[in-house]
Amino acid sequence: MTYSVGGVAVAGFVVAAIVILGILGNSLILVVISRTQRLKGKGHALIANLALADTLQSANLFFMFVAIAYGGKWVFGDAVCQIHAFLTVEFVLVSMLTLCAISLNRYFMIVRPNLYQSIFKRSRMRIIIALIWILPLAFAIPPMFGWSRFEFQEGKSLCLFKFSFSVSYAILLVTTITTTPLLIILYCYYQIFIIVGAHSNRMEERMRNGPGTTASIEEIRITRTLAVVIASYCVCFLPATVINFIEMVDPDLHIPSWLDLSSMILVMANHANNPLIYGLLNRQYRNAFKAIVCFQCSSKNLSAYSSSYNASQAQSCTTNSPAANGKRHSTEITTPQPV
Repeated sequence: MTYSVGGVAVAGFVVAAIVILGILGNSLILVVISRTQRLKGKGHALIANLALADTLQSANLFFMFVAIAYGGKWVFGDAVCQIHAFLTVEFVLVSMLTLCAISLNRYFMIVRPNLYQSIFKRSRMRIIIALIWILPLAFAIPPMFGWSRFEFQEGKSLCLFKFSFSVSYAILLVTTITTTPLLIILYCYYQIFIIVGAHSNRMEERMRNGPGTTASIEEIRITRTLAVVIASYCVCFLPATVINFIEMVDPDLHIPSWLDLSSMILVMANHANNPLIYGLLNRQYRNAFKAIVCFQCSSKNLSAYSSSYNASQAQSCTTNSPAANGKRHSTEITTPQPV
């Protein structure tokens, strides 16, 4: 299989843009969270973990860029191919599990606030993040030792496993660490938007009534931004998921190279689009981005922004939600403050 000159130019440009934006944009998120006091809460630790995984996978795409530049050829040898595939599986699954953890964090913050502090203790957050990085190893290591296998796939211009190599491996991967987290994510955000979506206007009004222990409007806005992040993840992965399923069912079916490569580039674009989503949709992150970019990472300016933001968020809101018995009751959406 060989790529045309035009195909190499277009695909190479897109992948190069993903690599640059993914590394710089996600690194910026890490800097913003580390330097802005308001963003050092437990939920933002998961956002930082997602940014770290996306930064590493964006850097790992260098090998895909070189393979495209050589017209769909692997020039690094089998050992590097195995390492590249191992890292791809690890970082992609870490992103998926982190999105699942973020969804659960938002669920307990908005829907079950009385349980939030007991579940998302700082010590438990360390365990959660450690497990997010450990669990994918159960799927990144076996192909290197015979359960499925990693090899260079010309159509995708990277090293990875094929679903048809080992049906048992593919089924276990799909059912345990991809489909299950996705169902959890969908359930969490369905419940969140029952509470938040139907009462957003009322919450905006009640925010002005005075301080309390309930969730700030900014936390609700961050939740909405994260919903867009998760929706973007699903959209980016859908075409490649369909193609992989087709390959597993009918390994002899020919997938056009342009379709195979495009679907994989779309998957990898997911690692670079989160900084754009935060910057466009969330004022809290957008202002922090500006504080770094416009003021050359001045700690003084970031501290001033953080103090100003904390003062502006001194008020909070409550909302009403339907009770299980059909009656309506007042529900407070409690947001524990970052500690």
